[in-house]
Amino acid sequence: MNKISLNYKYSIIYLLSALVISNGFFSKVSAQNISAPNTTDSVAATVENQEFHQWGYYMVRRDFRKCASPICGGYFIKLVNLKATPCLDGVFRSECYVSAIDWSSLKVSPYQLVKIQNDDGSRVVLRGNIVPATFSGFGEFGNLRVKEAFYAATNAPAKGTFVALKDNGIRCITTPCFSTDNLVLNKPKTAQVSSIDLSQTGATQKQLDAATNEIFDQGLIAVGKTEVVENVDPTKRDTKFVATQFYLRVEPN
Repeated sequence: MNKISLNYKYSIIYLLSALVISNGFFSKVSAQNISAPNTTDSVAATVENQEFHQWGYYMVRRDFRKCASPICGGYFIKLVNLKATPCLDGVFRSECYVSAIDWSSLKVSPYQLVKIQNDDGSRVVLRGNIVPATFSGFGEFGNLRVKEAFYAATNAPAKGTFVALKDNGIRCITTPCFSTDNLVLNKPKTAQVSSIDLSQTGATQKQLDAATNEIFDQGLIAVGKTEVVENVDPTKRDTKFVATQFYLRVEPN
């Protein structure tokens, strides 16, 4: 019944653990080893012959420290759903400092790009990877190279687990119908839900319609929790994803 197949060999954390065991203590690993999309683009869930990239999703906040760039003034980034993020030097931290964000791969309109760049980080989710950048006299720093951007529908606090909700093509003649795949971002964890509740987000009807379109298209980024709705008949229990926030994809030109 589950139509998802996960083609992955190992997660980022397991990869780095293997490097430590085989090479002993190291002060630095290459960005190629820890950068998300170089792993994520080959670690994708296939749903109805369509790939959804499940890895490399970051929250971002600006660095307002007062010191010389590139040492300060960049961004702090963290992988959603994870307590620790692998940084450019191979160390796992609660956040990684990057000197800049590289938007060159994000083909969006100037208006959309300014909107994303002006956000304080509370309403944006970025998919990308950390790449090295060398500064004369300062050495090497990480930059976040962005592949996709997602913007929150409302100002509601995002509480819960970050997931992708994607129609899986299952069609039923009765309920509950587990026709939506629930893919946890940055983790090899998938499930199915039979219904979705976006009412707590405070979104407009236009935004809700856009969210529905994304579920049936490339997949919708949402935050919340899964609840089991009890029924007298245990075979008819509804597994519902209740969202506190959802993020609409910033479409390219």
